[in-house]
Amino acid sequence: MIMSVCGNGEIEISEERLQRIGIILLAALILFAVIGAFASPRDENGKPVLLLPEVKAFEDYRRSALSWLEQMRLLDTEIAGVLGEQASGDLFTRSRQTQKMLQRAVSLAKEIDQAKVPAAAAGIHDLLSETGLSYLDAARLTMRWVGAPEEATRAVIDEKLEQSRKARSVLQENQWLQTH
Repeated sequence: MIMSVCGNGEIEISEERLQRIGIILLAALILFAVIGAFASPRDENGKPVLLLPEVKAFEDYRRSALSWLEQMRLLDTEIAGVLGEQASGDLFTRSRQTQKMLQRAVSLAKEIDQAKVPAAAAGIHDLLSETGLSYLDAARLTMRWVGAPEEATRAVIDEKLEQSRKARSVLQENQWLQTH
């Protein structure tokens, strides 16, 4: 007997069918547990963390911010390389190199500007945006300097780069952005 309705309104299910349902439910439970184990965010000890939507939004933003800080560090290195003695090659090669650098700076500033910012990260976002724009200015000035290397432009670049570095340092030391 698979399933039947008795005269008194009770439903009877066979033991075999009940076992199949139990096995299916157990398999679904195991499947969801495995998916959860792989998809759950981890704390500094590697243990899964249950996140509220606001906390998850901030954690996603924090990870993006760390990526942006790394991109800023790379931009800094590129700008310093162009300005330093490492800059070699003809004007065309250097110009093309700085054009790519400028494009990366534009992309970074755009990515920061278009990010979805959780309310808790508004202050951090403002500083990230300012720092990204500062690096963009430094990259733009560096491109101009490559085409017309004037000492006055170089001094402005050095000043802008120093401001950018200080702002990036403040961000890296921010307790909310540090990896735990």
